[in-house]
Formats: sequence, structure tokens, C-alpha cells
Amino acid sequence: MSETERETVGVLGATGYVGRAAVAALRERGYEVMPAAGSDHEEFPAVDVRDRGAVRTFVDDVDALVNAAGLVGIDACEANPAAALEINGLGAATVAWACARAEVPIVHLSSVATVGVPDPDEGPITAATERRPGTAYGRTKLLGERAVRTVTNGRVPSITYSATNVYGRREPGAPAGNSVLDFYLERAVADETLTVHRPGTQELDFVHVRDVAAAVARAVDVFSGDQYEPETRSYVLGRGRSYSVLEVAGLVADGYRRRTGSPLGIELRAPPSTDEPTVERFDVDPEPLRSELGVDPERTVSEWIGTELERRLGGTGTGTGTATAKEGNGERRSQDSNLGQPR
Repeated sequence: MSETERETVGVLGATGYVGRAAVAALRERGYEVMPAAGSDHEEFPAVDVRDRGAVRTFVDDVDALVNAAGLVGIDACEANPAAALEINGLGAATVAWACARAEVPIVHLSSVATVGVPDPDEGPITAATERRPGTAYGRTKLLGERAVRTVTNGRVPSITYSATNVYGRREPGAPAGNSVLDFYLERAVADETLTVHRPGTQELDFVHVRDVAAAVARAVDVFSGDQYEPETRSYVLGRGRSYSVLEVAGLVADGYRRRTGSPLGIELRAPPSTDEPTVERFDVDPEPLRSELGVDPERTVSEWIGTELERRLGGTGTGTGTATAKEGNGERRSQDSNLGQPR
């Protein structure tokens, strides 16, 4: 199918953090985008992924589909496990079924929460890494991943991205990001102490929301080629650069000092719960993304911290220069924890 024929892309979950960014990225690529919200919304029509008829009708009118719908976050899914199952798991299966029926390729957004606590001896995390999710969020997202793979395999192309900790300035109208980076920046702008749960060595990989959106658009580009196979592909979507939580706090504090000339405190505190194991290493291998799709997230944490502090603090600073902090030593590949939130 030619690129001109494949011009309408449906986006489910278009009012979400990643969904909004995906809509913008696809429009920038020249696609006609048909966005849908998960519930009643003034701007977009509502399509609930739990409603088989509504999903089927929506998919019938598009040439490719992005499923960014989901109940996001550990706390939200623990508070409402039934909704998590219905939306993240069964809803993804419904979307995949509709796409397979209509021969519509699908890009599915998932999370590295599906991995759980990795075995550091197994090497960097890839799509082939054994999944051992320890939360309702991770388990239901894994169910969705497997449903998409099972239903679409041999029928329509599908690409699943398991994103690491998504951060970054949101698109207008989208909900705020809730990564630890966003949290620390909000506290810094309010001149509040940055709190770090002990031991502070928990490591994370961060990927900017617009880099996630660019990866989504690239996947749709792949589907828009003259020839494509009805195969399933899965990727861990991260930048491949690890940060401890304490290092993140240090980057924000240093950026704040450079911008304002004032110090910003960092306080170590006992974790609110000792039930969850500490993820000391979560190495992600981004090479499959680069070699197979040409996807290479480019935005760096330190640059974004400097840009955001400059933007949010405006002319209040007394220091000189912009708030640019060093990213630390070494180029170890990425880590993530189940504290992150794609979608």
C-alpha cells in the first residue's frame, strides 16, 4: 500500500500524556489524525476500549492505529484492579481484534513495568527479557502486550513499545507528567527541599515524551511503506542512560543553583513502604530500536532540566548562565524502575 493511501491514523487515548504528543508528532509528519478520548471529552469523540462495538467502528475508518489508551500508574491500578484489567489487558485485546479484523496495523504503547525486578546477571533488558511484573499495573500491561502479539501475529503488522520513565513538557491540554524528574522540578521551582527515599541508589532510564511520540510516528511510517509483513515486533523504548534517584535530585539542585545562585536542599528519607524490592540496576539496550527502526531518542535529561528551569523560573534568577548540569560520569546503559509511567 502506498504512503498516499495510508494517510489516516487513529489514536486511542489521545487526551493522555503520550497520546497528545503522538497526535502532534503524526500531524507534523503529514498524516491525517483521527484522535479519540477514553471518556466524554469536549475536543475529541469518546471511544472506550472496553466497548467492542465502538472500537470496531472506529478502526474501520482508519488506515493505521495507535493504542495509547490505558489506566496508568502503580497506585491507580492498585486502587482499581478491575478497571486495570479491563482497560490495560482486555481493552488491548479488543483493539487488537478490531485491527486484525479490519487489516489495520497497530502501534501499541506499553511499559517496562511489565519486566518487574530484572536479574542483573541476565544482561541489558530487551523485548526478549523474561517478564516478572510485581504490580497490577505491570501485570495488566503485560496481558495487553501478549494479547496484541497473539491476536495480530500473521494477520496484521504490530509494533509494541514498552517505554521506560516518560518525562518532559507536555503538549497543550495534556495531563502533567509524573516522573520523578517532573516531581523534582516542581519542588525546585517552589524552592522546596528535594526528598529522596533511601537508599537513593534506585536507578532509572528516562525517555522524553516527544521522543516516544517520534518513535510512534516512525512505526506508522514503517506501516506506510509499499510492502510490509504481518509480523509482530516488540521493543523496549528508552534512551540507554541510567540515573540513580539521588543523581537526578543532584542534577536538579545543581541546575537550580546555577540559575538562581541559591542552594537547594536534598533530604534522604525512609521509604513509605518496605514491601517493594529496590531496583538497583535496570539496564536497557536501545540498539534494536536504532538498527531495526532507526529510532534513537535524542533529548537528554540534563539539557531538559536546564531548559525547564530557565522557562519556569524566568527572570527570577540571580546567577549567570543557564541551568545546565553535568550528567555524571560514564555512559552505562539505561535503568528504570516500576515507578515510571508511560501513557
